[in-house]
Amino acid sequence: MAEKTGNIVVSVIMPAYNEEERIEICFKKVFETMQKYGQPFEVILEEDGSTDSTPQIMDRIAKNHHNVKVLHFPRRMGKGFGIRKCFEVARGDYIVLIDSDMEYPPERIPDLLNGIDGHDIVVGKRSIWKNRNEKKIKLVRALTSRAYSRLIQKVFSVTLDDYQSGFKAFRRRVIKAIQPLKSNGFEIDSEILIKAQRKGFKIGFVPVTYTYKGNSKVNILHDSIKMFISILKWKANGQLKT
Repeated sequence: MAEKTGNIVVSVIMPAYNEEERIEICFKKVFETMQKYGQPFEVILEEDGSTDSTPQIMDRIAKNHHNVKVLHFPRRMGKGFGIRKCFEVARGDYIVLIDSDMEYPPERIPDLLNGIDGHDIVVGKRSIWKNRNEKKIKLVRALTSRAYSRLIQKVFSVTLDDYQSGFKAFRRRVIKAIQPLKSNGFEIDSEILIKAQRKGFKIGFVPVTYTYKGNSKVNILHDSIKMFISILKWKANGQLKT
């Protein structure tokens, strides 16, 4: 990655919903990792409709860090909505997405950014699935994720290793090129990758450990079906064309 002095080089986007137990832990790890990385950066914290103390924690974090922005929305709009709003205010030449629930390892952010050379997007591929609770839940989630990926491959004739990873880095120009993004829900991750590949952007993958915390906001069956139906509608309406 080329170094730029005095500008925001990396924008790290952290969407959250009712993450009072983990948002501060995740932020600290992200912030420390980016400080060590050594490029000018900003962190954008976003929440919509949280009913716990997540909004207050975010505000306190931003008050103590000049390079942290916070976006609040009073009612639940969905992960995709929040990410799209973060894109509108992000200033970095490179953008990192990471969920705020500590299921992805913040210390691997530099690996994604370093992998940008030769690629336009680098995805943290969930190659190792860990679960602090039940092994059965871990297995069901992993198998459902693979089935969803195979359906996407069949319908859209695209081949990618992990469509729904919440951990990725990309060049700013990618987001400009694939507008308008339509997703309000979890399908935002698939929409970004499908549109980017169809635009001819190069997508790379870095294997990472995914640790399921046991209280995911995703209903693995209901939301997978909902995401797939949404993407079928996009295709029918011509919204996933290049």
